[in-house]
Amino acid sequence: MRKIVLLLAVLVSFTSVSAHDISSSSAVVIDTDMGLDDAVAMALALQMDSVEISAVVACEGVASGEKGSELLARMLELFNRSDIQLYGAARVEPAKPAPPFRPFAQQAVSKSLPENKSITAKPFSPDAYLVKGKKSVVWVLGPLTNLAQALKEKPAIKDGISGVVVAGFSDAKKAWNIRFDPQAAEFVQNSGLPVTFVTPGPGGKKLDSWWEKMPFVENGNSIGAAYIGALLSEPRIRQHYMGHFTSFHDELVVLYYANHDLFASMGNMASPQDKLAICDLFARLADEGRQHKQRVVFADRLFPDSVFQGDVNQRREQIIAKNGSDEWFAQLLMNELHEHLGAYSIIGVKMGLRAAELLNAPQHSMVVVSQCAARPPVSCLNDGVIVATGSTPGRRLFTHDPGTDGEVKVTFTYNERSATLSVKKEYRDKVRARIKTLLEKYTLEDDGYWQGVREFGLNIWENWHRRDLFDVVISDQEQSGK
Repeated sequence: MRKIVLLLAVLVSFTSVSAHDISSSSAVVIDTDMGLDDAVAMALALQMDSVEISAVVACEGVASGEKGSELLARMLELFNRSDIQLYGAARVEPAKPAPPFRPFAQQAVSKSLPENKSITAKPFSPDAYLVKGKKSVVWVLGPLTNLAQALKEKPAIKDGISGVVVAGFSDAKKAWNIRFDPQAAEFVQNSGLPVTFVTPGPGGKKLDSWWEKMPFVENGNSIGAAYIGALLSEPRIRQHYMGHFTSFHDELVVLYYANHDLFASMGNMASPQDKLAICDLFARLADEGRQHKQRVVFADRLFPDSVFQGDVNQRREQIIAKNGSDEWFAQLLMNELHEHLGAYSIIGVKMGLRAAELLNAPQHSMVVVSQCAARPPVSCLNDGVIVATGSTPGRRLFTHDPGTDGEVKVTFTYNERSATLSVKKEYRDKVRARIKTLLEKYTLEDDGYWQGVREFGLNIWENWHRRDLFDVVISDQEQSGK
């Protein structure tokens, strides 16, 4: 009993990591034992555009170290993140007894993931926590076993770590992760590393309405939204995630990184304060994906009504509600560049964003080869693709290799995975029929023609959703493996 009291006192005395330390100048290393909440937290993290994840380390805990490595390899494969190094768990003797809920958690996470084809884990190494050219921040979503072992084997790694962020309470009575390996927690504290515990509470409770419906899953476009939906599709798993864990837990580490202003800090503790704001942030991260644009000139907020033409302003709320703010902003840029609301230029934006979602690719990262025919209106699709993806000819990321007349196909490649998107025939036919009707009534010199094209473009912008528009073929190239 005295040992437990002493351990709790030691843990409470941890130096905290200030939000100042958790910045874009740091790379993130994630330690996880792959419970249900770990899997959801990983889904958010793997598609955040604002975080550089250097490595993921499997940890013995809810899942075994071996099974955790396998699950993480499959998750990295699903999210197209072969750029992240995967490490296996540290082997510590004597081994901790497996928790009784391990089979349930392992089966639930495993069923939600496809088989892994290429990614393998390296053996555990203290070097997992080191990042060349910068310091790392360690996100601990499981027990502190790995980090303690790394510090024992190679104490000098402490100089390469700017801080540690731990999911849950520092109190072993309240925190299963601490209770699973209290000696590891004590050792990490004695190392002098700054640690912040991100704790659940009333401000971190999940919305009751999510029991029946998660809008970001049902309407979401990202791999993360689809994955969370698959993970929680079985009633008993949803019951466990929503009923047993009424508050976010491991997910809070990711949310804290995304917006620390939503958390109140006291000593080495940080706790969410606004339930609705936290749930809104969670839903946004689940749905947004890595294609989110970082503003360069504009502020990251909606423009006032006065800057828009009347017909655009009239549809603005519906367009954003149906297609999201990222597409809204990309379409604004593209339409000003293109100087008219053309059908294929608008479809091109939708295609570029959809490819980024399917490949979990950030801006300015995909190699794009357009096989669209070389003449308008089909070739106008290229303008939309370029604006949506940031894969510009100036960056040597975009090539136009024209195909046959009528072909509307583009191949996008990121992390040795390719997605070829073709506009479905039914939508090509609708565009062709509408243009034919306009040309039967007007010439290209008539304002009536261009007004008709504009009205048609606005309808496509609002009502043709990017999830529905394209035939998609995904292929993986040979990878060397990591």
